[in-house]
Amino acid sequence: MNVGFMHTAIQQGVDKINSLQADMLLPQEIDIELNKAQSRFINTKYGGNNTYRSGFEESQKRIDDLRTLVREYTGPTTYKGKFDNNIDVDKFQLPLDYMYLVNQRSELFIDNCNRISYTFSNIDPVSYMIIPMANLHNGTSFVSNLELVADPLNGPLGQITMLSGITWGGYTYPADVVNLQTDIATPGNWGAGFEFYWEEYGNLNAPNSFIVIVDASIHTFYNWDSSITNASSGSNLITTAVGSFTGSLGLNDSQNTLAYGQFTGDALGTKRIPTSSTASREYALNKFVQQDDISKLIQDPFNTTKYTSPITTIRGRHIDIYTSDIFIIDKLKITYIRKPQEISLLLGISCELPEHCHQEIVDMAVSSILEGISDPRYKTHQIEVSKNE
Repeated sequence: MNVGFMHTAIQQGVDKINSLQADMLLPQEIDIELNKAQSRFINTKYGGNNTYRSGFEESQKRIDDLRTLVREYTGPTTYKGKFDNNIDVDKFQLPLDYMYLVNQRSELFIDNCNRISYTFSNIDPVSYMIIPMANLHNGTSFVSNLELVADPLNGPLGQITMLSGITWGGYTYPADVVNLQTDIATPGNWGAGFEFYWEEYGNLNAPNSFIVIVDASIHTFYNWDSSITNASSGSNLITTAVGSFTGSLGLNDSQNTLAYGQFTGDALGTKRIPTSSTASREYALNKFVQQDDISKLIQDPFNTTKYTSPITTIRGRHIDIYTSDIFIIDKLKITYIRKPQEISLLLGISCELPEHCHQEIVDMAVSSILEGISDPRYKTHQIEVSKNE
């Protein structure tokens, strides 16, 4: 059932036959109700507040309800600090489209249960740019390119495509904002010498923006200090990231400056690297605990963090992993339920959930609308909706 059919089904479900009672519902209002219903549907199927009282993957129906939103993601950890004398904490950043955690595993180093030796590897000072997501569109469309340039008026000095794996014409604003964010943050789409991180990189923070790490050893024309003339380009201009909008007129109009080159002189964090020659790589399922229990469990020899089941907590957009002195966490692999795209008739975005869920979402939206207009059929409709599964 595409978004057009969902709208028709809602109109039919709300309207009394030939009464035209609901003919004034705007498409945007129906979209709002559909997205509210989609959110409620995910929450009830992930938890146990449903007819069968079964949560995610506890029955075949629950498996199929959310299977299109299940994703896997693997990422590195960075060192956060000491918890106490014998316990260290590493942190892992959750992906952009994260919604609910399904499971988590650690990839770790251990040295035959002996105290493992390691060194700190600094996340070195970097050349970088901060590109706000708002700079990548003009309110009606996304940029048609993204390039690093030494001088916007003199291309031969240096002009490099920053995202070699992105086809900008394939994204529609605002329907594909989330898709574009996810694709930009995917390493396979990065150009040589560029890395894109959403909002955080080491100690750098940039809300609603991409932090772009630029390898100045590859892009030698990169300049962040206007008092210095770059030896490669011969220019003292600060390097910029530029993008063009389709339909713009004139050179200066078409190449819009999106960000300026910057440099941080301080290390942006650290990562622990094992130095033991006999250290081996192992894998283990993590054990989540509540924040107020962590201190007690760490001190309990039977429940403390172990290399066979590292203890973790969740805060903000991070998972914290607690380690003893015999193992080091290198990476985390998580399975999670991602955020779905918002349904929109105007933008042609249909529901991403499996086909068999669409009628249930429509029924939930109809109930919400009937309640909103205080229709006496609300109670009867609720009885019918309760039969869905």
